[in-house]
Amino acid sequence: MRRGPASNALAVGYLVLLGLYFLVPMLAMARFAFQSVPVALLTWQNMGTGWSGAGLLDALTDPKILAATRTSLILVVGAVLLNLALLLPVAIAVEVRHPRARATVSAITLLPWVVPPIALVVGVAATFRSAAPWFLASPLSLVPFYALWAMPFAYRALENGLRSINARTLVEASLSLGCTLPRTVFRVLIPNLGSALIASTCLTAAMVLGEFAFASLLLKQTLPTEMLNYQRGDPRGGLALALFVLLVTAGILAIGVRALQRKGMHLQATGL
Repeated sequence: MRRGPASNALAVGYLVLLGLYFLVPMLAMARFAFQSVPVALLTWQNMGTGWSGAGLLDALTDPKILAATRTSLILVVGAVLLNLALLLPVAIAVEVRHPRARATVSAITLLPWVVPPIALVVGVAATFRSAAPWFLASPLSLVPFYALWAMPFAYRALENGLRSINARTLVEASLSLGCTLPRTVFRVLIPNLGSALIASTCLTAAMVLGEFAFASLLLKQTLPTEMLNYQRGDPRGGLALALFVLLVTAGILAIGVRALQRKGMHLQATGL
């Protein structure tokens, strides 16, 4: 059905407003973070003066920021590995052996977003505080929380990847040729899931790098929490760092989405 001129104009107008909604705050952040001219003295004549990236350089070389960044990167690796270890076998089993359970499993993977982060953290902390206090004392205690939080997107990336390569047919053909199931998974399925694995990794990494609630509630010094502490002492440098991390996270998400689109896949919100 062909759209009329009024519908096209409405769609373009909506996209323009949506773009301004995201672009204007980022431009305001960039101006405050990198330009030293106060807003009250800002004119068209001095719009291009007073710009400097010294605040961002100072933030990027701050020892506490570097330590928090290293912790966040370790958490990214842990969350990615845990998600792949848990979700990839489930996604393969559902796609190859139990396709009727696809809707049920997709709904189950959305449960982490049903429980509020504070309720999840308080419940787990109350359980492990007496049974295994060493677990909560380590920054690695955030890995299960981050893996759960990223599970809806990570699972759908893997599920769409398996669908795109017609995994069930590949497994049946491999088994009919005498190949064992584990060998089929490692020699046939996983090599063909490159784009889905990249997308799952990028989506998990982006969510871990931007997550604040879990780390704040468990009193862990990750990049988001340390950025807040840094901003209290240096508002301009803190906003410059926040904008930089935002652009890096957006780039990671773009890589993940591009990896899916390269195989003709699309990440759906519901997965159904």
